[in-house]
Amino acid sequence: MIMKSDQFLVLVAVSIVIIGIWVIAPSSAQAKTSIPTITPTELTATAVSPTQINLSWNAPTQNYGKTIIGYKIEQRLSTGAFYTIIENTGSIITTHSLTGLTTSTTYAYRVSAVYSDYSTTDPSNAASATPTPTSVPPPTPSSSSPITNVKFDFTPSDGTTLTAVIITQTDYQILQYKKDSRSIISNAVSTPEVITNDLNGVIAYQNNHLSPSTIPGPLMAKVVSPTQITLSWLSPVENYQQSIVGYKIEWKRAPGDYVIIDDNTHNDTKKYSIVGLTTGTYTYRVSAIYSDHTTSNPSNEASTIILTSQPTTPSQTVPPTTTTSPSPTTTQQPVTNVKFDFTPSDGTTLTAAILTQSDYQQLIVIKDPRSIISNIAQTTGTINNNLSGLLRYQTIHSKETIPTQQTSNYTPSPANNTNNPSIGLLWGVATSVIAFGIIGIITWLVKTKIAKKISKEYYFTLEKFVEDGILHIRIRNSGQTIEDCIILCGEVACVWTDTKIDKPRHAYEGSISVVRLPDGYENNSLISVKSGKKVLKKVQLDDMAHG
Repeated sequence: MIMKSDQFLVLVAVSIVIIGIWVIAPSSAQAKTSIPTITPTELTATAVSPTQINLSWNAPTQNYGKTIIGYKIEQRLSTGAFYTIIENTGSIITTHSLTGLTTSTTYAYRVSAVYSDYSTTDPSNAASATPTPTSVPPPTPSSSSPITNVKFDFTPSDGTTLTAVIITQTDYQILQYKKDSRSIISNAVSTPEVITNDLNGVIAYQNNHLSPSTIPGPLMAKVVSPTQITLSWLSPVENYQQSIVGYKIEWKRAPGDYVIIDDNTHNDTKKYSIVGLTTGTYTYRVSAIYSDHTTSNPSNEASTIILTSQPTTPSQTVPPTTTTSPSPTTTQQPVTNVKFDFTPSDGTTLTAAILTQSDYQQLIVIKDPRSIISNIAQTTGTINNNLSGLLRYQTIHSKETIPTQQTSNYTPSPANNTNNPSIGLLWGVATSVIAFGIIGIITWLVKTKIAKKISKEYYFTLEKFVEDGILHIRIRNSGQTIEDCIILCGEVACVWTDTKIDKPRHAYEGSISVVRLPDGYENNSLISVKSGKKVLKKVQLDDMAHG
């Protein structure tokens, strides 16, 4: 059958329409779907005066569950490379003013978002502008537009926070440049609320609350979960030409009573998390530890409160109805205790002990330094012990080294002639002299280094940790100095990280030293601590506590 020409044309037209719909429909659907952005976008730079450029951009829309706390701003050099001029604006506002620029000079910038874990996104597009003698601000918005101010918290270096400050956008931008480098701006948001302060007022508050430049600060404490607090701080400005090798963290147990919870973090990271906490108020302070083993004065005290349950967002009030409904039942959060193995100095391990969070926190502070806690985990299991029980177990299973009592076994020989009183008298005098001489020698021996070395008591603990992908062992020596100390992994000596040589050294009283395990060590190697040729302790690597 031959198809008529008009029917053929109709068929062709319908086919074209169907094909067009098939091709165009997906692209239309795509156009309606917004693509998440993972970096700041649409950065623009506008010269608003002969010496000022204003930046504006859009925040990323895909933040992977993180919170933006500020933006990093970089400026381009003539070589094309970028360098950081502002590490963190400390604000979620997506505008920034750069002042004090040179007229008729072109400047280019880019921005990156800073997250709450202090990581940053990739940078935005680059934007440039040139301030000229005729540069002027953009037109002022109409009077009908709401005036947007900035609301934020302001914390100078002594840790005293001025909360909910509201100033104009202009004052806020200038504050970024005039504030002290140790003052922190947090929780910044745009707001139409009436201003409560101005630039001069905030600067005056700051100048009255600056701490000495030789201590860390401000220290800030933040509750991140019902059992965890995170501390953050800034390092001292004046370090006396020493490098910071760590920080000491202290918990305030009572007024004037501080407990060291970490005597040295062994890094210059200015952030520290404390876990395993319960409901209550916690106060902390930190001190910088320098490369010459000196310690700065402590920072300000930072306090925060862990509530039984986190406050919920208040809901709108619903008018009461005549229907009587049963009272809502409160879902009780499961109590989280701590489960661990406890090994006193005689090596007898008490396995799977379960304490309350409070008892556990006190135990790690007051336990014998020779006792080891390992295999720590949170659990909802039933408590099977308490603090006093663990301390009693520790007392029973702690080795005490008793110095050997040196006594004389000398027995004088009978006199050859007892009938001669002269000889008897001489023999008695000689016996007394010899006895006194022996007592003097014994006394001298006790007072010498030889006797002290014989009766020496060694109290130390071993901890394992990983740094830069390499397994290390930390030895905390709370007893007398371990002379010619060698730490062996199997038959191979570990390397002391401070000297970078594989030789014996001294582990001084009260010191904390670190060794690096040799490459290719066997799993669960036997770790031995020796003083010269004397073996002081042996422990399996898998049984060692984590530092």
